[in-house]
Amino acid sequence: MPGYLLHFAACSSENLKDIGFMRGVEAPDILKKWYKIGGIQYAEDKYNSLRVDGMPDFSSLKERIEQKETMYSTCGMHYGLSSCPKVVYFGVNLSEKEKSLAFYRGYLWHLLTDFAMYFKLDIDSKFKTTLAKFQDDENFQFFKQQQVKRLHSDWDKTNSLVRKTYPDIILPQEVLELNVVKYIEGQPYYVDWEILKSTIDFLRTMDPLKDPENTIFKILAFCTPIK
Repeated sequence: MPGYLLHFAACSSENLKDIGFMRGVEAPDILKKWYKIGGIQYAEDKYNSLRVDGMPDFSSLKERIEQKETMYSTCGMHYGLSSCPKVVYFGVNLSEKEKSLAFYRGYLWHLLTDFAMYFKLDIDSKFKTTLAKFQDDENFQFFKQQQVKRLHSDWDKTNSLVRKTYPDIILPQEVLELNVVKYIEGQPYYVDWEILKSTIDFLRTMDPLKDPENTIFKILAFCTPIK
């Protein structure tokens, strides 16, 4: 799962200067994390302590924070799973006023970033191919657990590559205090760094804060296979 560092890397430095936009970018992950740490009241207190003009009232986010995210639903902060967010459903359910807020434009950008990165990396296919070689092995479940750990460490290795490649990224204090962004040296196996880097570079050229609708079309075109 692309973490905080990757999501900020996918933003232009200019967009991240807008605090409302930045809070929107981190919202799907950090609100869910706060809820897991201390429950809904804890999440509300943390959110309100960081709230700036243009951010919605916590009550409008509360129900989704408490929902379980599943592949075949539009529930939760990712409107499904982060590997397959229902971006269109998110967009059509926003009011015209919400669509104009930097927070929701940052939120949309988070979902679009997940969509683009997962589509381009196609990790699921590589994971299934690796597991298929051992599907008849009596130690299959153990092997599967090891590969899940390998994938998680891949994201930590990716963080190290991102930090070296994009030194302008500065994680905000609310993310740093979670102590969840880890760094491991080495080349990731499941995450193709060259594909990921080209995706980040493409995303950084966009301006979802000023032109969110055109951004959606460009990303859909970027993710359309060439025949």
